[in-house]
Amino acid sequence: MRSSFASFLFALGTLTSLPCIAMADLSAAEAAKAAFAPTRTRPDVSTRCVVSDHVLDVGGRRIAYRATVAEYPVDGADGKPAGVAVTYAYVVKGDKAARRPVTFVFNGGPGASSWPLHMEGLGPKVYDATRGTLRDNPASLLDVTDLVFIDPLGTGASFPVEGGDADGFWTMEGDARFFVGLIAHWLRENGRDDSPQYVIGESYGTTRALAMLHEDQPYPRLHLSGVVLLSLFVGGIDNDDVEAMAVLPSYAATAWFHGRQDERAPSAKDAYDQALGFARTRYMGALLEGDRLTPDELHEVAVETGRRIGVSASRLEAAHLRLSADAFRDAVLAEPGKHVGRLDTRMAVDGSLDGLPVPYDDPGMSLGRRSSVVMDDYLRSLGYAPVALYRALNLTINRQWRYGSDATHPTSTVAYIAAAMQADPRLRLFTAGGYFDTNTPWEAGQYALSHAGVDPARWTTHAYPAGHTIGDDPTQRAALAADLRRFIH
Repeated sequence: MRSSFASFLFALGTLTSLPCIAMADLSAAEAAKAAFAPTRTRPDVSTRCVVSDHVLDVGGRRIAYRATVAEYPVDGADGKPAGVAVTYAYVVKGDKAARRPVTFVFNGGPGASSWPLHMEGLGPKVYDATRGTLRDNPASLLDVTDLVFIDPLGTGASFPVEGGDADGFWTMEGDARFFVGLIAHWLRENGRDDSPQYVIGESYGTTRALAMLHEDQPYPRLHLSGVVLLSLFVGGIDNDDVEAMAVLPSYAATAWFHGRQDERAPSAKDAYDQALGFARTRYMGALLEGDRLTPDELHEVAVETGRRIGVSASRLEAAHLRLSADAFRDAVLAEPGKHVGRLDTRMAVDGSLDGLPVPYDDPGMSLGRRSSVVMDDYLRSLGYAPVALYRALNLTINRQWRYGSDATHPTSTVAYIAAAMQADPRLRLFTAGGYFDTNTPWEAGQYALSHAGVDPARWTTHAYPAGHTIGDDPTQRAALAADLRRFIH
């Protein structure tokens, strides 16, 4: 029986197959209009819960699991109902369930639902873009941990209540408080306080995960065994030279992919690693010299940099060796009007995507074109009918988000994980990123954490030939899942 909530309506059943889910693609402009639409509300509070039983072949064995879609009413700062949060829990059945690890998973944005990691990453089902259907996910982590995916309020199926005060949930602190409270309640309600507990956050979800650890915030501490940060967005760098150094290897991997290196490295990893060594030494040294570089020295470094990243030495000299991500995107292909993506630089487009403004013109940003309808149909197949169409991405929330004391800019959270690891010698950290991500360059996160006091003996890190969303590529999704299994198991 659920504590401190009204009784749930349970719907028991077994799902043997998923319906074929197909939809015509929205144009980018239509998808953007939907993503920027006002946040939908629901008329009242409810506490529905639907349960269904399933099987999945994963990790070399067949496992039976229970899927639970549950609603949790949440109050605003005024103590009145502000909204209803929805979670999607997948728990392996068995008498040792209480001792199994349980992992709470969320994405970023801010304003993103749990869809990417839920249906394109680690959940028991995965979206097959070639067929427009869902299928069993061989990369799911269910063989080593139970999974709970969470939609932040205003995203997915988590809708604010009409007339409620939900604005407090759309700040860094309010969002972290919401997640800590919901996770703590889920653990108590399901008798899992003693289970090994993990959180997985992606992109802004990494900021959220670390904000949840902040010991000075007015919410309870979680007792985690591990924190997983994918495509780190955690701050910790306030130096232009370091930022330029950190993104250079991603430029080199991009040039490798598009055949723009003068001497092509054997692989993306080689291109990245070779450029990283150069960036940390000769390139960084030149940046630190600044205007003290002679013209000959500047030209020499520009030539070597350009050879690696596929951009002319003259352009680099004019930019004093610091090329912004947008400038690089426009320059690397050396074709007028053609540029590569920001989230995944392997993608290339002509001009602006349907005339959308930066950064929403990125070809790697799906804008929820397919996922809203697919997820809505999936939930109905489980027996749960959302009160409105599933909101995969809410860019209205993204635009109004507030960060800490600086209202519009992110606050660094790297110190929080270092402090948490110092306070708890059992806490471990896993980080991962993609070579082709210039939105959250992998080296930027590595640099920030390695200068924050994180214990390297308890820190596992991996990079993959992928973009911002590692799970977009089935091969890299499987590689990430294998690395996470070793970390959790």
